[in-house]
Amino acid sequence: MASEGDWVLKKTDRPSGGGTACILAPKSLSRIQIVGDRLEVTGLPRNSLFNYQYRIDDEPVSNIMFPTAQMQEAGAISLHGDVLERILNGRRFSIRLLDKWHEAVTEDISLAGLRSLRGKSATICE
Repeated sequence: MASEGDWVLKKTDRPSGGGTACILAPKSLSRIQIVGDRLEVTGLPRNSLFNYQYRIDDEPVSNIMFPTAQMQEAGAISLHGDVLERILNGRRFSIRLLDKWHEAVTEDISLAGLRSLRGKSATICE
């Protein structure tokens, strides 16, 4: 549908059959996507997440966080509110996930073009 910098905007069918949704995703292969008012790290095994930490630009790494029961059930980490706003204002985002077997998965992406494309998504996705 549209792209800017390192990000693309695409429409997908909602799994529940409730029409379509717009998703912002990096052009590179990644589990990270922006859906509505949240950043999601998807495609994780259900009920297997132990903890996670993230970093925006050169800021200090976040405290260790533990996924909620809803995140565990969905197999996805969700970040929103002030954290999402900080991510949207950043240049780079990385997240490190640790599963219950203590194996780590790290996602590291460029945020170039994300803020601008998110601003345009409101009119494109109407």
